[in-house]
Amino acid sequence: MMDENKAHYVSATGIVIKDRKYLITKRAGNLKTFPNMWTVPGGKLELNDYINLKKDTSQHWYNILENLLRREIKEEVGIEVKNIKYLTSMTFVRPDGIPTLIIGLFADHHNGDVKLNEELIDYAWVSLEEAKNYSLIEGIYEELEMLDKYLKGENIGEWGKQQMNNKIIEEVKKFVEKECNKPTSNYGNQPYEEHFIPMVKYAKELAKKSNADEEIVEIAAWLHDIGSIKFGRENHHISGAKVAEEKLIGLGYDKAKIERVKECIYSHRGSQNIKPKTKEAEIIREADGLDIFDRIEGLFRGALVYEKLTAKEARQSVKKHIVDSWNKLSEESKELIRDKYNAAMLLLK
Repeated sequence: MMDENKAHYVSATGIVIKDRKYLITKRAGNLKTFPNMWTVPGGKLELNDYINLKKDTSQHWYNILENLLRREIKEEVGIEVKNIKYLTSMTFVRPDGIPTLIIGLFADHHNGDVKLNEELIDYAWVSLEEAKNYSLIEGIYEELEMLDKYLKGENIGEWGKQQMNNKIIEEVKKFVEKECNKPTSNYGNQPYEEHFIPMVKYAKELAKKSNADEEIVEIAAWLHDIGSIKFGRENHHISGAKVAEEKLIGLGYDKAKIERVKECIYSHRGSQNIKPKTKEAEIIREADGLDIFDRIEGLFRGALVYEKLTAKEARQSVKKHIVDSWNKLSEESKELIRDKYNAAMLLLK
């Protein structure tokens, strides 16, 4: 049994930034841990990192992590850095049972060209997108992602379940796009650009205004019509809920949250008169009616190409669709698209 009071090793890692790209390095194949994997510079805190330095108070040394990182980066890649800042922290237990605290830092390149030590065999300056092509040690890409958001002025929050759930949202989005682009898609690839993307946008706006669960709303918005894409419109609220459940279970999503997403999908069709049971389900139903004001050309295409209506019939069908959708919206939702509705009515008069 592990000694719960056992002291930790302390390590620091550093992401070096140069021209908005990040330095990653490849470990040698003969190393015991993570051979041939890509990582960022870093290492353990040693007594020599501060013991021979002048104390900042009568008993203490300050800025020790910064000194550690400067040393490790100089030893591993031969460059100097500046503007060292904190990014995140993590712990793990080594195979030998020693617990380790790792402080994730980042810094700007200051001086020098990269010269690798004997434990490294390659390096690259990469963008976040380019980093996906490298076999990075677990957690490194997520730290690059956090830093990339920070540099763009976004709020990165704390490391935790949100990072994992953000990945799930991204996987769901990719899944829907892939299904829309399949030859078997019932409506071609147009729904992804013309329906899903604007619908998700409106759903997220409504979720913010209503203090609803934005995560549930976004996932449900991406998946609300997946049954229609895969199997056709008939009962697609039922088939879509089943597809969503299978996909989210496969992604390891929380079971209770899966049920909330399914409820959103099941009750999203106004024509079925299924009363939404949650605030999030109400938002999905509303957003599903909002996006048509961004895709009137898509309504005409559906009427003319898929339903094979005449031009006059298509015009009447589109106008009825827009008016019916408008009448079902809440006043809050109407405020979001009032100008677009008025413009549509003017054009279709």
